[in-house]
Amino acid sequence: MKITVLGAGAYGVALATILNEKNDVTVYSVIKSEIDSLTETYRNEKLFPNIEISRKIKFTNNIDEALNDTSFIVIAIPTNYLSDTVNLLNNKINKDINICIASKGINNKECKFAYDIVHDILKTDNISVLAGPSFAIDTIKKENIILSLAGNNIKDLKKFFPSFIKIETTSDIIGVELCGTLKNIFAISCGILDGMNTSESTKSSYLTKIINETMNIICKFNGLKETILLSCGIGDIILTCSSKKSRNFSLGYLIGSKSDKDKIEDYLKNTTVEGLDAIISIKKVFEEKNIKSEIIDLIYDIILNNDDPKKLLNYIVK
Repeated sequence: MKITVLGAGAYGVALATILNEKNDVTVYSVIKSEIDSLTETYRNEKLFPNIEISRKIKFTNNIDEALNDTSFIVIAIPTNYLSDTVNLLNNKINKDINICIASKGINNKECKFAYDIVHDILKTDNISVLAGPSFAIDTIKKENIILSLAGNNIKDLKKFFPSFIKIETTSDIIGVELCGTLKNIFAISCGILDGMNTSESTKSSYLTKIINETMNIICKFNGLKETILLSCGIGDIILTCSSKKSRNFSLGYLIGSKSDKDKIEDYLKNTTVEGLDAIISIKKVFEEKNIKSEIIDLIYDIILNNDDPKKLLNYIVK
């Protein structure tokens, strides 16, 4: 079967690699230079040093070529750019084709989750959301990983994934999307604590509080509280909030260790930090829905209003 992956960034190429174990895969990107480089070298030394990407994978910036005879579409594009790409699919795909969203977060312009963006444009219910503890570098190396897949009529989608990827399923789309959004925000705050040289015990205590807060927020959005127990919940929070492989955690570390302003700005110029966009968007969504979250307000003030990071320590013992 043919799978189309929309997005040739780190996670898009990583997903293409694992899906290529059992399927023909074509990767699409609107960025011609990106496609030309991948087609010529089958490498991306910046994202995946010393790794050659499978030459069985096809790369194209022609959307018609990418969608021709496809059975399954995977979207791995930053949420802020999602609408433009998804609009390209209109009148080009069969309404029965399953679409899986691996994009995380909320777009800044409309403050919509990725599922809502795709659903509103394509008017189909054959949409699922994929999330879980899976750094792109680990995924492309074909490490054993558990991922959460949320949607309706999705059990048949397991067949597209190789045996070293376990797929757990749920109907809780909003719960999975919230986990994918909040973990990037919380990862920044965990990096701050690490940069402040707080103890392992303190960091574990904070981790406990943000896991509970994630569950509370899921419930406020009418999601399922048990979603926090899936890999997209506890699994992804633990991974993203404890590793310097996480770009969000690394930014937090720079803030917590009081790195100079130029160093932080240089990091942001060269790195996509999803949690920054996410904290702005989720704050707007919470205000619209009249949802209160003390820790979200605190992280927002620390990152955007230069509030004292030590207030995180007070939050832990409140």
